[in-house]
Amino acid sequence: MNLPEKMNRLIGAWAARSGEKGARVGCALFCFRTGRRWDLDGEKRFVPASNNKIWTTLTALEELGPEHRWYTRFAAEEGGRLWIRGGGDPSFDVNAATEVARALRRQGLTRLEGPVLLDDGLNRDAPWGRGWAWDDLAQGYSAPVHALNMEHNRIAFRFDPSSPTPEVIGFSPVQCRAGAEVRLSWSEDPDAEIRIFRTEGPYGFRLEGEVFRGDPEVRAAVASGPEFFAQVFLEVLREEGIRVPRGGEVRTGPFPRQPSIRVDQASRPLVEALSLVNGESDNLVAEVLLRSLGLKETGFLSQEAGIQKVLGRLAKRRLVPPEVMADGSGLSMYNLSTPSSLNRALVWARKKHPWFTAWLKSLPRYGKSGTLRDRRAFLPDGVEVAAKTGTLSGVKSLSGYLLRGKEPTLAFSLLVNGLLDEKNGEKLQDEVLQLFSAIG
Repeated sequence: MNLPEKMNRLIGAWAARSGEKGARVGCALFCFRTGRRWDLDGEKRFVPASNNKIWTTLTALEELGPEHRWYTRFAAEEGGRLWIRGGGDPSFDVNAATEVARALRRQGLTRLEGPVLLDDGLNRDAPWGRGWAWDDLAQGYSAPVHALNMEHNRIAFRFDPSSPTPEVIGFSPVQCRAGAEVRLSWSEDPDAEIRIFRTEGPYGFRLEGEVFRGDPEVRAAVASGPEFFAQVFLEVLREEGIRVPRGGEVRTGPFPRQPSIRVDQASRPLVEALSLVNGESDNLVAEVLLRSLGLKETGFLSQEAGIQKVLGRLAKRRLVPPEVMADGSGLSMYNLSTPSSLNRALVWARKKHPWFTAWLKSLPRYGKSGTLRDRRAFLPDGVEVAAKTGTLSGVKSLSGYLLRGKEPTLAFSLLVNGLLDEKNGEKLQDEVLQLFSAIG
């Protein structure tokens, strides 16, 4: 029995067994050893979910380079004002804030009276992507995108797994003011569904549904990245011994030309951000990568300019672009790609991308790391899978490589839409990978 027959039989049996006869399955495969291609509905359009990050990260790594950094700039006057200008750093956190606070103090800053002036003007786009679901905007994975970002613009609520019902025992960053009304119960399902609603104030939430006891943490998105940044940073200044009045004015304002005290804080290099985007599927970082592609042409973080840069780079490489690209992360249901186009991009990357080794390293490993760490496919000894996952309502995607001896032998893209239960999509992925491992 040849591969097409095996695939058709496998998918038919899976659909009958799982009750997913109405789901659409598309797949494309390339063998590096033989140069042969194969596809099943490979030219059909599918919502790719986070497989959209493949387009974003391949282009950003090639266009911006692995050492690209974002800069957050701070200026102050002793006993007076504080200015903060965002440069788009998607990974700025409390540790970075502490470094800045200590640098400001070394330059003589001991007291601020205010106001605090924020410059988020590098990002003029909406803080969310086109087509993001409005009822998901309080979820941690839908955090708003700004030039000023702090702790991924999320608040993490922690629960005591030993308590009869989930009770908040802490949250991070601890420097913010946050509260949660909890209407949760425990679940033993890692995919337990949690619904998050904003209540009074920018940092109040209502948490409903179920939380997995094995990972007792819920991440909620803040309403405004710059305001959250200011709140956390001012508290860090206080922790470092700089006197800052409570309840001071925070507003927008331009950065000064020649401040008496100034600190420029560089982000980690782009290559380190890749593991957040591809490995952990962080949507905010993906969106910053996309918008950063537009900086050179527009002078701003621009989603549309970033999309045009991706499409232009793919055309230059003679690769088929996504049919519709609405964002950088894949959260939008407007995105459309074909398994064949994703597969060809993976083949090109393996052969010609100047930073392929770094990009491959950023992908999750089946059963080992990232969003694939908990997967359990029965693969032969010496076979690994490095692939980008994707999940939305009714959508499961997996595109990447089969590795033998750490070297890619197969490139594949498997896109599934119209699922009644996303877990069924994972089961199909496991079965398909077992089939591929027998031929790769």
